[in-house]
Amino acid sequence: MLMLCKVCEKEMIPKILFKGKEDSGDIYRCLQCKVAFVFPQPSDEILNKYYNGMYSDLTISFDERKMKWARSSMLGYLKELKNIDIDLTSNTTFLDLGGGLGYYTKAAEENNLDSILVEKDPVSIVFAKKHLQLKNIIEMDLLEFFKTNKKQYDIVFFRHVIEHVKDPSLIVENLYGVLKQNGVLIIETDNNAGIELLFKDGVRKFYLDLYRKSFSSVSFVKLLIKRPFAIDPPRHLFAFRINNLSGLLKAHGLIPKKRVHYRLGHPIYWPNIPSPSFKKLVKSFLKLEIRKFLCLFKSYMNLIFRRFLQFVGLSSGICIYAKKV
Repeated sequence: MLMLCKVCEKEMIPKILFKGKEDSGDIYRCLQCKVAFVFPQPSDEILNKYYNGMYSDLTISFDERKMKWARSSMLGYLKELKNIDIDLTSNTTFLDLGGGLGYYTKAAEENNLDSILVEKDPVSIVFAKKHLQLKNIIEMDLLEFFKTNKKQYDIVFFRHVIEHVKDPSLIVENLYGVLKQNGVLIIETDNNAGIELLFKDGVRKFYLDLYRKSFSSVSFVKLLIKRPFAIDPPRHLFAFRINNLSGLLKAHGLIPKKRVHYRLGHPIYWPNIPSPSFKKLVKSFLKLEIRKFLCLFKSYMNLIFRRFLQFVGLSSGICIYAKKV
């Protein structure tokens, strides 16, 4: 089966990783750029039905924990921007594309950035207006926004969105267009090269169950070897690695200035998963709380192992700060 890769834009005969059950589609990999993707893709009707109100269970009330995590993350993002010599002022525009409920948009606003949320889900829009009091909201699909937008922005925030789109190359081309000269794109997604997901209690079971439900002949060993992460139609349609995502950005004039691999529980990129505390480990040992100590010791050793996976580029997420020059 000959097709054109929507990331490296080269003709390819893709390698099948897993056969889908029923209407899930199959998971393939481009052997040239290593991007993983689902084929055939879900229809627009299926995607619109999935995304319309997808956060309904999270919009009942304001969640202070999510706001705290977003604030913590935003401080980290802004610090990294300063490290690559980006000046931040009250006139700096921050465009949060596909920003969902708007917690990150609000966190940027609290740091005196001129923040704009673009989101197509009407349920999320109502939440952002009612609970976060966001004023600058554009209720629009990404492609519709790109067609109608007449402005350019200093910072474009694209957190865990690129894996959801049907044509990544087209989207990145448009991201270039909405950035000002010397503006920065912060793009973040799951790490397709990563295996950390299989070594974290709870997370491992989630992904084993997810893939066994939708695809054939799934096992822990096959997931470890084939690494389809985190293809999950109709939610995730593409899965990137640091090199093919960097290559996609460069192909459209966006130069990576900082590339990050991050683990589950990273204080900036994944703060909602707590990490075990060495202080608590020592405290339980001194108090002779043997069972608690052994549990914490196991968790702490697991954290050390996952930090190693992060160091060698096999952790769960990637983030790139890319500049339009």
